[in-house]
Amino acid sequence: MAMNSSDSLLPSSEVLDRLNIKVIAPLGGRLNQHWLVSLNNERLVLRLWSRAAHKDNIRYEVNLLRSIAELGWPVAAVIEGPIEIGEQTWGLFPFLHGEPPSALNPAAEQRARGRLMAQFHTDLKKLSGASQRQNWRRCEEILQDNQLDQLLSLHEKKRPEEIRILRWHLERARKRAEGLQLQSRPGIVVHGDFAPWNLRFQDGKLTGILDFELAHWDHRVGEFALSWRGKYDEVVYGYDEVSPLEPEEWELITPMWWAGLIELACKHLKEDSHDDGWIIRKLLERSPLMGSDAAAFR
Repeated sequence: MAMNSSDSLLPSSEVLDRLNIKVIAPLGGRLNQHWLVSLNNERLVLRLWSRAAHKDNIRYEVNLLRSIAELGWPVAAVIEGPIEIGEQTWGLFPFLHGEPPSALNPAAEQRARGRLMAQFHTDLKKLSGASQRQNWRRCEEILQDNQLDQLLSLHEKKRPEEIRILRWHLERARKRAEGLQLQSRPGIVVHGDFAPWNLRFQDGKLTGILDFELAHWDHRVGEFALSWRGKYDEVVYGYDEVSPLEPEEWELITPMWWAGLIELACKHLKEDSHDDGWIIRKLLERSPLMGSDAAAFR
């Protein structure tokens, strides 16, 4: 990689020459990095996959995008790549035009997004042979993992209040998941972060669904994790308008959400690292959809 005068990272000349592209502007990214580029006067997106991205995960995402595009949804299926250049993995994708949905009426946006999500899931069910993404697991696997208890006990003296919160939510999630027969329930591929910033619209029409970095196989309500986030209830109600949830699915929403947060927290414990407090803040979120657990944690 080379540096330009503004100290922002740019693809090397080797990458630009190999793909016959010119950089227009950096687009950033959370895990992977992106640039708006031109190829024969056409605007495309250049992606540099994170060094932490396993080749199996890259293939999973590329194949998934291709399959979803074939269903007629506006996603950025790879144009060229993934290719290895300079021990890094690159790909060219179409640039999806449009803007995120309006935030003027948050409740209306959330409900509309829930309805759209349900429509999207209806087509995602058509994907055959869907497999699990590497290093992902459904909530029942997380909740049955006794190593989580060992990690909590190991760090209890060092982080007493954090562990108290994590242990209570782990035990409560296990209790709520009892009797739901989760292992026998069907699953689908979910987007993983069906948030407004990952959607694009133009003249009221959906023109893009971005960022499949967290896509994986899950319960369909697993999609609510980062779209509901323990507080955006209108997303769930909008979904239910289009694709009614079963009683067991309503009950699963809360333990599913907590299980994912607890697994993420335990990864930090295992690495003896800290996040910025986001995990605990999210665990402490309360919503009427949580039923008997809607009261503030004490």
